[in-house]
Amino acid sequence: MTAFGKHTDDAVLWNSFRGGDEHAYTELARRHYRTLFQYGQRFTHNMQLIEDVIQDLLVHLWLHRTTINETPSVKFYLIKAFRHRMLKTIKPLSDETGLTDECDNLLSEFSSEEDWIGRENDLALKQQVRTAIDQLPARQQEVIYLRFFQNLMPEEIAGLLAINAQSVSNIIQRALSNLRGFWRTPPSISVILCSFCQIFAQF
Repeated sequence: MTAFGKHTDDAVLWNSFRGGDEHAYTELARRHYRTLFQYGQRFTHNMQLIEDVIQDLLVHLWLHRTTINETPSVKFYLIKAFRHRMLKTIKPLSDETGLTDECDNLLSEFSSEEDWIGRENDLALKQQVRTAIDQLPARQQEVIYLRFFQNLMPEEIAGLLAINAQSVSNIIQRALSNLRGFWRTPPSISVILCSFCQIFAQF
């Protein structure tokens, strides 16, 4: 089996994994575990449940590796598969236009560690952004998280949430408008998003 490093392209790892390479499988799991775990916290604060769902997904992938197709985005494939399992585990949903009750508090608790604080003004702004995000509807929180932190394209988010790309764009626009509406003299969208991504980078 081939040894793979952190600079190996996801697509190479994916195809090697599909061919039965355990090293590629292990590197994919290591590389994307944190992303899946962070995304799981959008749905529940039960850390053990999140870990169990991730492990179930990883086991499923290995057992079915010979029948899994190629994918243009490994991260998107894993997030989509994980989201499906998470929702199915937490609560069967007949209508996925909404999230589970546990998702009503998405992003309500962020890391208490504030090592990233550089200046007092930065802290004040990030605290305001954090408070503003807490007040967004759950669907808007999930969409901006996927778009600006996980860097998924609107078309990918649309496929993930079973809505069309235009709806995703509309949700993003409403979310950004709502965020700016929390300030009497709002900062620029770029400043808000920069603070938003820095918050999630520490979560």
